[in-house]
Amino acid sequence: MAQGQFEFFQMRCFVAVAEELSFSRAAARLNMTQPPLSRQIKILEERIGLVLLERSNKYVRLTSAGESFYHSAIDIIQRSEHAILNARQAERGELGNVSIGFVPSAAIQFIPLIAKRMAELLPNVGITPIEMMGYEVIESQRSGRIDFGLTRMEQPRGEIERFRVVNEPFVMAIPESHPLAEKTELTISDFDGEPFVSFTKDRGGFLMETLTAMFLACGITPQTRIEASQTHAVINMVNHGLGFAIVPKSVQVMRLPNIVFRDVELPKQFRSDMYLVTKSGQESALHERVKSLIIDTLAPFRESD
Repeated sequence: MAQGQFEFFQMRCFVAVAEELSFSRAAARLNMTQPPLSRQIKILEERIGLVLLERSNKYVRLTSAGESFYHSAIDIIQRSEHAILNARQAERGELGNVSIGFVPSAAIQFIPLIAKRMAELLPNVGITPIEMMGYEVIESQRSGRIDFGLTRMEQPRGEIERFRVVNEPFVMAIPESHPLAEKTELTISDFDGEPFVSFTKDRGGFLMETLTAMFLACGITPQTRIEASQTHAVINMVNHGLGFAIVPKSVQVMRLPNIVFRDVELPKQFRSDMYLVTKSGQESALHERVKSLIIDTLAPFRESD
C-alpha cells in the first residue's frame, strides 16, 4: 500500500496508546491483546513514514511527530463520529431544516406552539417560519419554496395535499365599554345593526367570506365601521372601541385591556378551519416527523364537527 494510506482502526489504536502511554492499558481499553495492538501501531508508522512513539521497557512517550499526529487524529475521529451521528439522526428524521409558510392568524398561537414543540422534541431540526397570504402559501408549496403550509384555503390544487389541523368555533370580541359586554348570554341577533370590525376582502378574504355567509344565514346586518386585513389588527380595533368582531376562539390568547371575549351559539357549519398543506411525494423521515408533530401539536384545536 502506498505511503500515507492507513486504516481508521489503526488511528484509534494510536490514540489509545497516546492517551494511556501504555500498550497494556491501551490494549485493555480497546478490548484486545497487546501483540496485535503493537502490530497496528507499527503498520501505521510504516505507512505514514514517521516514528510516532518512543518505546522502552520503562516508558512509552510521544515523539514530536506523534504529538502533532495525535491532535489531528483526535479531530478526525471526532468529526467522523459526528458525521455518523448526523447520518443516523437524518435517517430517523431528527436532523435538518424545514420552512413553514403560514397565514397571519396562525402567528397568534399556532406557529409559536409548533416552534416550541419542535425545540423540545426535535432540537436538531431548524425551523424557518414565513408569514404569507393564503394563496401565497399554496404557490410557495408548489414551487418548493416551503416544506409545509398553514392556510385557510380549502381546495387543494394539483399535487398539493391538505389536512385539516384546526376546527374551532368563533367567538365574539367586544369592546369592554359596549353594553353587550355586560351580558353573559348572547345570541348572534344581539349584534344586528351594531358597529362591526370586518376583515378586508383582498387580504382577509377567506374569513370575511365566511362571516358574510354567517350573517346572511342568521338574518342579521351589522354595520361595518372599519376593515382590517389581519386578525391582530382587527382585535386592536375592537380594543379601541371601534366595534365588535368575530374571530377564531384561539385568538382569545390576545388579552388586551379593553376587550372581552364571549361565546355565542352559531350555526354549526360556520367554524374556523386551518389546513396543513404539503406537496405530494414528500416522504422523507424528516418530513413525516415534522408533519406528525404539527398535527399532534394542533390537536387541541380540532374540535368535533
